[in-house]
Amino acid sequence: MILNIEDSIINTNIKLVGGKAKNLAIMKQMDIEVPEWFVITTESFDAFFTDNNLIETFSNIIDQASLVDKRILSNLLEEFQQKILDTEFDEKFKIKFANIVGQIENYQDTFYAVRSSVVDEDSAQASFAGQMDSFLYQKGNENILTSIKKCFASAFNYRAIIYRLEKKLPLNNLKVSVVVQKMINSEQSGVIFTANPTNGNLSECLVSSTFGLGEGVVSGECNTDEFIVNANTGDIKKSINEKDFKYIFDSNKSNGAIKVELPEINKNNQSISDLQIKRLCKTASMIADSYSHPQDIEWAFENDKLYILQTRPITKIAPPVSQTGNTKVFDNSNIQESYCGVTTPLTFSFAQKAYATVYEQTMRAMGVSPVIIKDHEDMLNNMLGLIKGRIYYNINNWYRGLLLLPSFKTNKEDMERMMGLQDPVDFVDDKKLSFWDKVKQTPSLIVNLSRLLFAFMKLDKSIDYFLNNFRLHYKKINRSTLHRKSLSELIELVKYLNENVLQKWETPIINDFYVMMMNGSVHRFLTKLNLENPSLYQNNLLSGESGIESTEPTKYLMRLTEQVRNDQSLLTVFNNTGNEFLLGVLKVKNKNFYQDCLIYIELYGDRSIGELKLETETLRKKPGFMFAVIKNYLNKTDLTLETLLSNEMKLRTETESKIFSLIKQKQGIFKLRKFKKILNKFRQAVKNRENMRLSRTRLFGLYRDIYLSIGKQFSLFDILNDERDIFYLTVDEIYSLYEGTSVQKNIKELVISRKKEFHQYEKEDLPHHFSTNGIVYYQNEYKYDDDEVGELDLSQLKGTGCYPGVVKGKIKLIFDPNDELDLDGQILCTVRTDPGWAPLFPSCGGILVERGSTLSHSAVVARELGIPAIVGIKNVTKILNSEEEISMNGASGIITRNADETL
Repeated sequence: MILNIEDSIINTNIKLVGGKAKNLAIMKQMDIEVPEWFVITTESFDAFFTDNNLIETFSNIIDQASLVDKRILSNLLEEFQQKILDTEFDEKFKIKFANIVGQIENYQDTFYAVRSSVVDEDSAQASFAGQMDSFLYQKGNENILTSIKKCFASAFNYRAIIYRLEKKLPLNNLKVSVVVQKMINSEQSGVIFTANPTNGNLSECLVSSTFGLGEGVVSGECNTDEFIVNANTGDIKKSINEKDFKYIFDSNKSNGAIKVELPEINKNNQSISDLQIKRLCKTASMIADSYSHPQDIEWAFENDKLYILQTRPITKIAPPVSQTGNTKVFDNSNIQESYCGVTTPLTFSFAQKAYATVYEQTMRAMGVSPVIIKDHEDMLNNMLGLIKGRIYYNINNWYRGLLLLPSFKTNKEDMERMMGLQDPVDFVDDKKLSFWDKVKQTPSLIVNLSRLLFAFMKLDKSIDYFLNNFRLHYKKINRSTLHRKSLSELIELVKYLNENVLQKWETPIINDFYVMMMNGSVHRFLTKLNLENPSLYQNNLLSGESGIESTEPTKYLMRLTEQVRNDQSLLTVFNNTGNEFLLGVLKVKNKNFYQDCLIYIELYGDRSIGELKLETETLRKKPGFMFAVIKNYLNKTDLTLETLLSNEMKLRTETESKIFSLIKQKQGIFKLRKFKKILNKFRQAVKNRENMRLSRTRLFGLYRDIYLSIGKQFSLFDILNDERDIFYLTVDEIYSLYEGTSVQKNIKELVISRKKEFHQYEKEDLPHHFSTNGIVYYQNEYKYDDDEVGELDLSQLKGTGCYPGVVKGKIKLIFDPNDELDLDGQILCTVRTDPGWAPLFPSCGGILVERGSTLSHSAVVARELGIPAIVGIKNVTKILNSEEEISMNGASGIITRNADETL
């Protein structure tokens, strides 16, 4: 079948006319100036191949395509192409062709370009750019019919077949049509991309142009000028290059094109005028808009008239150098204590929901109206981010929450100090309100402030209620019977804990606000005294506070250590048994001590390194960490519970004496009374925070065991390959399997993919702080601007001193509970800590932590145990090496790598 010019214009059946002809027809219908053309359809191609038994020949080549090497495949395809060229069209086709062209005015005297138009060519998935052959300046039936066969053959050239294999396109049903298009004898020609493929900018057009025909541009043989045009402003950036050759009509052969050298005078001239560029961009943009997709367009100017020769979708462009869009700031200086390192999807999704639930309840308790809470739903649901497996605070949304309270600037500074935020965000600022706006907001701010102050006043009662409510519901769930419950019962248990415990968690958050404000108040008091290091004095004033639950696991283990020291048979068992076997041996050798160990595991078994990560294997599963700590204590003979308790109050008393005296001298007795009152509130708030966090640890431990039980049943029922695969599903995905809303029933492959991805994240290192623009997971580097590799050879480092004391000794780098934990007085150095690290502290000489603040767990526990500590030391784990001798000063926060130097 052959379509005449009129039929070609209206036919957009791609299966019949191919991609190139279809696009020509669409543009012609848009009144775009397209050179006249007619089409040899795929039906003609099919008939040609069927009648001449070419299909069977190519099928044999296909069968060998995956079995032979490239050289053999290339030879086979060349032989097949030659067979196509040697085959004649039948007389019926030639007559039909002669009848069609006979209707075209001046056909015999007109030159044509003959181009292939494959069915899946010029699509959004596969452009086939440069894969097919075109034949220019063809005139007369004999030349054009030969060119048509050459177009048929070009669909089977080596580069086109390899392209199909790479794109996973079918080989066994190729459909080729041919466009015969009136030749444009262009003075300038080229290609325009309606999106800049070099930098991903969708608002820029990229024009490549040269003199003569566009053949040299498409093939890359000719140098071109390049113009980047801003589609919004029309501004043009020019790159005028030396153009050495151009393609023109080959007058010697009377057909085809030939490359000739440009005259010297024209080589550096701009090949296309600014006015022509603007006309071209306008037309190209209209074409792209009609397709709703960026286009790769070939064009030509003849006598200053613009012709569009063909268009195809752009299939790939370089990602943009930088995104536009809202800036988001992520920081894990504080939250890394709770969720260290790579965290699984289940833990993140659970934490994300918990934060949203808890802070919504807190907002309600503070009197924030339901309308405002609804308006801030996106803030509540996005307080956390997950970047390459690491959990971060979305700082923007934390600041948005503070904007709901009075005194944003003060609260912002207090929050940054408490969180150890080294890089405060400066683009989130207090709302600039007019006088009348302030008048309108005053009643709601007064209500919020009053509710907050009232919540602070009744904190003691609220804390008692919170702890009693927690104990009540915690005791109702028997961990030992979880394995007997059905999947439905286990999921209902999760919902029970959500409703009765998690949704009543506002008290710890209100107390955290109280800690934040009291911390800020004490800091401002001390700053006014013109002290050299007010933060150090503030830390010292917090030391020696009794009754903090964070230190109780450590003290319990020290009591167990004393039992071992005083019982030679027990000591022998410890010396001769590996940590992983000790609990079983003790059950036989010393039942009383074994029972004491079980009590510890019941009380504090969930308090482990990484305790809030649901995937963490705690002492309930692996009690070896507990025995490693006891052995550390045994090696340090001067370490006793009595020694630690006697030292707790010494520094506190000395600091109180100095600070109280200074305040009285400089500010008077009334300010001193006020300071003491604030300080006592601050101490009590910190104690409450640490004690309630033990409840949080136990609650997460209970959730962990329930989810593991779900995973075990999923494994038994062959829903998952392994029980611990449950951690690679999200909370919603588990619920959706239960509720019947899952979009994917077979989750094994999903888990395999995620495990592979998260395992790769383990090999990467991310900074504590970075910002992103636009889509967080797209074209963002997650780079901390102040990170410089050159700083890693510093001989002296500086952090925030948390507890005074000069320590000289060897560094012990520990990152994981599975690392070698034998400290024996060495200086513990790590990236981050959580309460689960506390039992290690007494057996070390000092503590260095890369991340954290003066209110982080490591700082609080170090103060209580009287261990020199420094936190917030940039890159310390990258700079220092295990066994390296250093000196540290817990007061000044200075670390010197030459241990012989005086600090």
